Amino acid sequence: MSVTETLYTARFELPELVERGRSQAIQCRVYRSGALAAPSSGTVSLYRAGGTAVIVDAAVTITGSVATYTVTAGTTTSLSLGDGWLVEWALLMPDGGTHTFRCDAALGRRRLYPVVTDADIVLRHKALDPSSSSAITSQSTYQDQLDAAWLDIQRRLIRQGSRPYLVMEPSSLYEAHLSLAVALVYEDLAARINEAYLQLSDRYRAQYEQAWAGLQFRYDRDDDGIADAAGARRKPVPVTMLCQPGRGRYWRAPWPS
Repeated sequence: MSVTETLYTARFELPELVERGRSQAIQCRVYRSGALAAPSSGTVSLYRAGGTAVIVDAAVTITGSVATYTVTAGTTTSLSLGDGWLVEWALLMPDGGTHTFRCDAALGRRRLYPVVTDADIVLRHKALDPSSSSAITSQSTYQDQLDAAWLDIQRRLIRQGSRPYLVMEPSSLYEAHLSLAVALVYEDLAARINEAYLQLSDRYRAQYEQAWAGLQFRYDRDDDGIADAAGARRKPVPVTMLCQPGRGRYWRAPWPS
């Protein structure tokens, strides 16, 4: 990349999970100066672990300033599951140059969905119910905080050695998700209304860490679509950082077996 080219940001919040045998849209959202930067055209390629191409230079569509491509069900039906995949988006951007944005990916059976919603937040803390006479905010939904907390939880699972799409017990994440979402709600209220709400934010962050410390879940270690044997519950594995002597370089340990 030339120093004269525009430095764009491709917003990939998680590795791209492609569900095997399911048609799904994948996207590349590119930003500059706080706004979407719309490509005029582009292509996308999808590679398996090891570099074998699944999709090569397929034309994207631009919808709402976002590059989009639909991976059809037949494209992945017969392929082996696993991580280490790669998506490459080659997009012609407003600066006149073609920029290639890369996103790590995986092929899985099913993605992991959250089990917490607004109703759980207001049930736990009536002051956050906008219809309550004692409501401290008129905010009608906490979906932004719920989404942010869910992304954080998935990234933490990945960092600690568990692939979210292999977690077979979504309900096990309920307490951690709820506590972190409420902590984010109060953090926002502290910034907008009253700093005193930081105490409640800190309290719920502590509850989140406590829930995480006790987290155990059924897991599909061999990726066969069935949870491991009864009683074989899994805890997130802390990331092991290894140092190459004399070079000061660090890398994460591979996925645990």
